[in-house]
Amino acid sequence: MRRFFLRRLAQNLLMLAFIVLAVFVIMRLTAGDPARIKAPIFASEDVLDRYRAEFGTDTPLPAQLVSFLSGIVRGDFGESFRYQEPVFSLIAQRLPQTAMLALSALLLAVGVALLLGVAGARRPDGWLDRLGQAIAAFGQSAPTFWIGLMLVLVFSLGLGWFPAVGFNGPQSLVLPAIAIALAVLPADLRVIRTAMIDGLAQEYIRTARAFGIPEWRITYVYALRNAALPLVTVVGIDLGYLLGGTIVAEVVFNYPGIGQLAIDAVNARDYPLVQAITIVTAAIFVFVNLGIDLLYMVLDPRIRIEA
Repeated sequence: MRRFFLRRLAQNLLMLAFIVLAVFVIMRLTAGDPARIKAPIFASEDVLDRYRAEFGTDTPLPAQLVSFLSGIVRGDFGESFRYQEPVFSLIAQRLPQTAMLALSALLLAVGVALLLGVAGARRPDGWLDRLGQAIAAFGQSAPTFWIGLMLVLVFSLGLGWFPAVGFNGPQSLVLPAIAIALAVLPADLRVIRTAMIDGLAQEYIRTARAFGIPEWRITYVYALRNAALPLVTVVGIDLGYLLGGTIVAEVVFNYPGIGQLAIDAVNARDYPLVQAITIVTAAIFVFVNLGIDLLYMVLDPRIRIEA
């Protein structure tokens, strides 16, 4: 198990290093000159040179790369061109808000998927099964921004139950979390329903029924435990979507998270901030998936033996 962990850790670190290099190169090739964004429209070349010297973009690309990598090793992502503040402090202020939103959406999606998926597997084509399939079809076909707008129109402007924009406490998480959860719910629901139907048809389940074990224990202890294995894998994929899906929800609800910060940084050609946000979110995704791999080993002894 230790060798498996070290091998997977090395693979993830190599992937993260490639992401860092790719982000640095792509930003330099596509984002343009931030000095022209920051400087007045009719600024002279001398003024532009001063801005470039201030931003550190007046040196050759290899020198910028060395400075960038050395800063990452020290935990210093540089200073934001737009906000004139350390990039890491800006991300640290917004990341907890996005984490709360993403975690709320994930818990909501997984909870509903377990409830409807297990009910649908126990009684296929029942009303709960059909309800789950209808919700999954709606979530898969409707874009997140449209769902968010409809939620605002109905529950904020119409009924006045929840705030429409901003963050004013836990109630501000409800609508954006629902909008994001509906996007990841279909995959979770179908996976858990299929796995439960397959699990309930296994020989050991029939044997357990023959021994008189209660049906609730058969469903929620024996069958659900095995059905949770593919769900764990899908949750890892969900986390990758949530890191991007929260950007749409944060824009729609004007939610003060890292997604809104990323949009502002892109519009301002803010190299250090865009780079840092991309690298931080990529690192979170990479290491969360490493944790999912290790959790999979804990849940499934066969994988642990193979490793």
